[in-house]
Amino acid sequence: MAQLAMLLPASESYGDKTSSGWHVRKATREDNQALAVLLGAAFEDGTWTAGRVERELTGAGDVLAVMVIEDEGRIIATASARHWKERFPDAGYVHWVAVDPEMRGRRLGRAVVEAVIDFLEGRELAEVVLETDDVRLPAISTYLGMGFVPVYLDSDHCERWSRVFSNLHAAKASQGGVR
Repeated sequence: MAQLAMLLPASESYGDKTSSGWHVRKATREDNQALAVLLGAAFEDGTWTAGRVERELTGAGDVLAVMVIEDEGRIIATASARHWKERFPDAGYVHWVAVDPEMRGRRLGRAVVEAVIDFLEGRELAEVVLETDDVRLPAISTYLGMGFVPVYLDSDHCERWSRVFSNLHAAKASQGGVR
């Protein structure tokens, strides 16, 4: 099943920037192993190795930058800036957003995505896009709060986005946020 797509229109700012206090920096190839550990933990996927990080992120020709946040020498969040010309020729692409599961809920995802958007500004890319999975409700909520809007690329996206919005509403209602 294809991922859901979201777009941050060029005319939009991405909401109020966080003053998170987290230091964001560009990753280097020396970070490949730490990135593999983070991505494996965040996506519960045993396929992340330093070699895969090299192939898909730090050494990939279409990845413009890999941003990371560190805490006490440990990488705890990442997102990449990609220019995927074949799929989104006029857009910057937010790629592989991950937060250490133990550190979730601290707005790290937002901070690292903001860094990617800031990096993409001025690179002659009209818009910023990303793709995500239906079940990543906290991430989708963050992206919506930043000004990203759904894009309906596939025939099933309307139905899937409707389910996502219903699930987001139900989650908010269960936390007492909806009357």
